Amino acid sequence: MYDETKKQHRRHLASAALLAAALVGGALAAAPAGAATPRSAEAASVAAQAASWPTVRSGQRGVDVTTVQLLLTARGYSTGADGVFGPDTVSKVKAFQRAKGLAADGVVGPNTWAKLIVTVRTGSRGNAVKAAQRQLTDNGYALTADGVFGSGTAAKVKAFQRAKGLTVDGVVGTNTWAKLVSGGGSGGGTVTLKFDKNPSDQTNSKLYVLRGSTVVASYRAGSGTREDECVRNKGWLPNGSYSIGMHSKTYNGSLIKGYVIRLADKKCTNGTSRTELFIHSEMTRTGGQGSIERERWTDRNPVDFYSNGCIKLRPNDIKALFKVLDQVGWPKTLKVVS
Repeated sequence: MYDETKKQHRRHLASAALLAAALVGGALAAAPAGAATPRSAEAASVAAQAASWPTVRSGQRGVDVTTVQLLLTARGYSTGADGVFGPDTVSKVKAFQRAKGLAADGVVGPNTWAKLIVTVRTGSRGNAVKAAQRQLTDNGYALTADGVFGSGTAAKVKAFQRAKGLTVDGVVGTNTWAKLVSGGGSGGGTVTLKFDKNPSDQTNSKLYVLRGSTVVASYRAGSGTREDECVRNKGWLPNGSYSIGMHSKTYNGSLIKGYVIRLADKKCTNGTSRTELFIHSEMTRTGGQGSIERERWTDRNPVDFYSNGCIKLRPNDIKALFKVLDQVGWPKTLKVVS
């Protein structure tokens, strides 16, 4: 029994050593122009982080998928960053795995993550930086994913590192990537929308994107022209939960066009049924600006934020909202509060 225990212990150590060597080799793989290579100390710790890496595979959606897609592109395997792990992403993952001597199963687990990540720091540019910025936003450290690692990104990285007990150096290396993609801030919570009505000014309310309890993004919004929620096509939306229906970038209704999110009908306190409810803006069917008032946003404060009982955003904000939801996943519910 003692000899067998020693053999098992030696086998365990040998396996750990092989895994560490494979992971370190991946972490030290050549990075694209503009990205620095990981430090050897960080690379050596990848094996210890193995349990932290999420497994991402075919059929999944969300920011971890987008991260995989952006990192594949950064590594030279151009992949559309739509946040959907479909056949093209599977194919690119397999090609990457074959090139790195990994089992080509199309599943992004610890070994694949270790070879896929790219260390980025101040001055870096490109898709790996975009991936880090999107992960930071998902973890509650909101940034514009512009692919430029400037002072703002460095500050958010340091804040994230401080909160996670990491070395606060502003560099997204192995340990920081492992914490980012393990869902540190949001914990992979359900994505929902919340509309918080402002009782003193209905044109200056807020629409929030939440993942779990974390605010991913927020936008100024308006709703209605009267506070009485039972006035059809005029009043604020009644408080409560709404199911979210279809969303479209090219909606062509008689009054509302372009980017829209459809909400379920709702009965207010006196039984009046509120119908034709949307999150929308003022734009043409193709998302541009037209000549008539309801298709042209002039930002005349607060006139453009009035709506016929829906939730209205600036054109650029509703486009930004769509991008965020494409990244983190589309919600099924909206909660209206005041």
